[in-house]
Amino acid sequence: MPVRPVRVSNPNILWHPRRLPVLPAFLAAVFAGLLVFPTSSHAMSLEFLATWGSPGTAVGQFNSPSALAVDPEGNAHVADTFNHRIQTFDYCHRWTSTLGGLGSGAGELNAPLGADLDSHGNLYVADANNNRVEVFAPSGAFLHAWGSSGSGNGQFRLPVALAIDSNDDVYVLDLDNNRIQVFDAAGTFLRAWGKFGSGNGQFSSPFGIAIDPQSRVYVTDTGNNRIQVFDPAGKFLRKWGSFGSGNGQFKSPRSVSAGPLGEVYVTDTGNNRIQTFDATGAFLSKWGSLGSAPGQFRFPVGVATGPLGEVYVTEGSPNHRIQVFGDPPPTVADLLESVAGLGLPHGIENSLEAKLRGAQASLDRGQPRTAANKLGALLSELAALSGKKVGSPAADSLTAEVQATLRALSCLE
Repeated sequence: MPVRPVRVSNPNILWHPRRLPVLPAFLAAVFAGLLVFPTSSHAMSLEFLATWGSPGTAVGQFNSPSALAVDPEGNAHVADTFNHRIQTFDYCHRWTSTLGGLGSGAGELNAPLGADLDSHGNLYVADANNNRVEVFAPSGAFLHAWGSSGSGNGQFRLPVALAIDSNDDVYVLDLDNNRIQVFDAAGTFLRAWGKFGSGNGQFSSPFGIAIDPQSRVYVTDTGNNRIQVFDPAGKFLRKWGSFGSGNGQFKSPRSVSAGPLGEVYVTDTGNNRIQTFDATGAFLSKWGSLGSAPGQFRFPVGVATGPLGEVYVTEGSPNHRIQVFGDPPPTVADLLESVAGLGLPHGIENSLEAKLRGAQASLDRGQPRTAANKLGALLSELAALSGKKVGSPAADSLTAEVQATLRALSCLE
């Protein structure tokens, strides 16, 4: 399937994100060298990595999951909309906690549709049918809420999405009021812009919002089948999109996410695909088609990027699941190749390679924990090299790769 090329700052160093498939059999096959992933001649590409979820109300099941927020540790906080709750899953996609429950009291939810995290790890939820924003601590404890039904400042008519900038200001999409409202972290109203229409800065049922590292605000203007971009003050910058199925066209786009390399992902819901653009709106790639197989979609709704560029997509009825796309984990063979390309002194290179071969031997014996211990010893050696400025920054690049591999091994235990 067509996927986004991933830029690599140093083509001699294999780089991989930390998010990996939850299936141990898949990971075991990767480390055993039984699976080979295609690569592009010009850059590495995103691959399907994992999926989880099914229709239902049990732990790990969903009823129309919508938005999700992924923290720096790879924990995914999923708005399980019509189960009226937020479910959290760890790096290996294992369920860890649930908050919410149908109601209008403190900490209760009624059709949560948006979610994002501030710099302290607090979770902000767009509680759509209660016309408010609720805030939860990293522990899941309820902190505070703001909002009521209406069209005044600080009031909402279906808040469906929110995004938080580097100052912890909260941008809320107020769907039926066709506007964006901005608040500080305490819920104090700061500013607003937008009204119904099709002109620049006007909206027709806006449904998704994201903020990139340069503080540009991206909005899926769903009814107008376009993306609009603003500065933090609400000044219109640019737009792209029209109705259709061609590249750069949309049928009811729902969500948007800004990746770490400047790429912009859009769930093109009516076309059952994801489209990728650069920050100017230039089309980059697309993937997806109608279906329930890996890489296919039925009503893709939410999209989010993980800490190292992985792409998470939520699907509504009938699939009710999460799919993750990214790069496969670095294998020991990958790490050996990276070591060989670092140009380290011969003795140091031999020492690192010996530890890697020991880790591979442990994996061959079905001992992932022992392999992880050997890779941990390798990390200690790399840390010492970095401190001595030997092979740095190359040693630092290898450290990131080894950490990614260790994360993968943790999912095998």
